[in-house]
Amino acid sequence: MKADKPFVSAIIVGAGNGTRMGGTNKALIKIGEKTAFRMVLEAFCSASTVDEIVVVCRNKEEMLPDAEGCIKPIRYTLGGKTRADSVNNGVNEASGKAGFFCIHDCARPLVTAQIIDSVVTAAMEKGAATACGAVNDTIKYVDKESGTVYTPDRSKLIAVQTPQVFEAKLYKIAVALGQKDGVSATDDTTLAEHAGFKVEYVESATPNFKLTRSEDVYLARLLVKLAEKEGK
Repeated sequence: MKADKPFVSAIIVGAGNGTRMGGTNKALIKIGEKTAFRMVLEAFCSASTVDEIVVVCRNKEEMLPDAEGCIKPIRYTLGGKTRADSVNNGVNEASGKAGFFCIHDCARPLVTAQIIDSVVTAAMEKGAATACGAVNDTIKYVDKESGTVYTPDRSKLIAVQTPQVFEAKLYKIAVALGQKDGVSATDDTTLAEHAGFKVEYVESATPNFKLTRSEDVYLARLLVKLAEKEGK
């Protein structure tokens, strides 16, 4: 990257309750020899576009052992009642120099430096960008009350992932407008698009799924073992 590139603050969100995995702190789940947090942190430490890292967590002391050896500045802050609150806490903890926020769910441990850099680069060109993946299953929209069923064209569908990267001023405008209009969003691209900003979608070249259920953990562990076996 150029020496005069904007300052990028990565916001790693790892304060969720893991309700669909029995309240397990997903950030501390072992994937092979490393925790999910350690895997994510190593990817962000290796990403050439990232200047600092803000970790949003339940307990800073739990995270510190896995943060050893990271060469980039790390800040910590507590999570909020919702994911949106946690992201907001992370943004508020970021350096005042931040020109871009790179928001990532710690529950996506297979993220790579290449994915991070590609999404940040796209955001620097377009203002906002997110990692995404293809949808392989046929999707149905079902209204349980009316019985209405709609089958969207799969070729026009994508699965939105993280990291999601936004120019700082754009992001703050999007959040403020979303709060004003009472928008309930499960991710930050929804807020940006509600505010009228275009988001660039960057397809991940490698698996980047979220640990939601126990079977996701098993799959992640298998992929890590296969990668180690192949020497990747």
